[in-house]
Amino acid sequence: MGGVFVLFYEMLALLAIASIGFIARKYTILPKESNQVITNVILYITLPALILYAMDIVVTSDILVEFILLFGLSIYALGTATIVGYVMRKKSSIGSEQKGVYEALIIFGNQGFIGYAVTYHLFGETGILYTAIFMLLYLFLIWTYAIYLVARSYQRLNMKLLLVNPGVLATTVGLVFMMLPVSWPPSVSTLLLTLGEMTMPLSMLLIGSLLAGISLSAYKSILFSKYIWLAVLAKLIIIPMLLLPFLYLPISLTVIGVAILVTATPSAPTISMFAEKYGGDAKFAALVVALSTMFCVVTIPLFYGMILWLI
Repeated sequence: MGGVFVLFYEMLALLAIASIGFIARKYTILPKESNQVITNVILYITLPALILYAMDIVVTSDILVEFILLFGLSIYALGTATIVGYVMRKKSSIGSEQKGVYEALIIFGNQGFIGYAVTYHLFGETGILYTAIFMLLYLFLIWTYAIYLVARSYQRLNMKLLLVNPGVLATTVGLVFMMLPVSWPPSVSTLLLTLGEMTMPLSMLLIGSLLAGISLSAYKSILFSKYIWLAVLAKLIIIPMLLLPFLYLPISLTVIGVAILVTATPSAPTISMFAEKYGGDAKFAALVVALSTMFCVVTIPLFYGMILWLI
C-alpha cells in the first residue's frame, strides 16, 4: 500500500502547483488572458510533444494485444459513462441550459491534463503511451458529441475541430511512426521530452488559474445544488467502479491501471469552455470541475489502492 501513499503525496504536489496557479491568478501575476495562452501552449505544443515522445517505440505482438485491450476498455468506459450521463440527465429537473452541460460533465473527464500527469507518475513513459491509446476515442467524442450535448441547437459536427485537434493529430502521427521501421533522431527525441515534461506543471497551473476565476458566492452555491454533487459522485466514483470487474481478468497492471485511473479523473475543464462558447451554463460547469478536481486528490489514490489490493 506504500504506492498509494506515494500517489497521494504526488497528488498533493499537483494540488500545490494548482494552488500556485490559483494565487498567481488572484494577484494578477497571471492575467485572465493567460488561461487561453496556457491552454494553447499545452494543447498545441507540450502535450503533442509528450505523446510523440512516448509513442516512439518498437511495436511487439504483446504491446499490440495491450493496445487492443486498451481500446476495448475505452469503448466500454465511454459507453457506460454515456449511459450513466443520459439517465442522470433524464431524471434531473434542472434548466435546459444546464442539462446538456450536466450530461457532458459526467461523461468527459480531465484525461488530457490530470490523466497524463497521474499515469506518468505511476507508469512512466509507458503510462503516457497507454493513455494516448486509451484516449483515441475520447478525443474524437469530446470535440463532437460533447459539443452536441452542450449546445443541442449546434447540430452539425464541426469536422475542422475533429480533424485539426492537436491530440488526434499527435496520436495519429505517433501511430504511423510506431508502424514504420524508423525512430526520432536523438536530438529530436530529447527536444520532444524537454517540451513534453512541461505538460504536467503547466496543466496544474492552468487548473488553479481556472478555479481562481470563480467567485466566492458561486463556490457557496455548491452546497445548495444536489446535481453538482451527483455529477461529482458519478464522475469520480460510480463510473470508474464499473471497470473494477476487469481486474479479475488476466490483464496487466499497467493496462487496467491506466483504464481505471484515467476514467476516474475529474470533469473536463473543456466542458466549461464549450458552455461559454455555445450558450450552456458555464458557471455550473466550472463549479463541477472545481469540486471534482478538489476531491480527486483523495479518490484517485483510493482507486489505485483498490487496484493493488484486488489485482
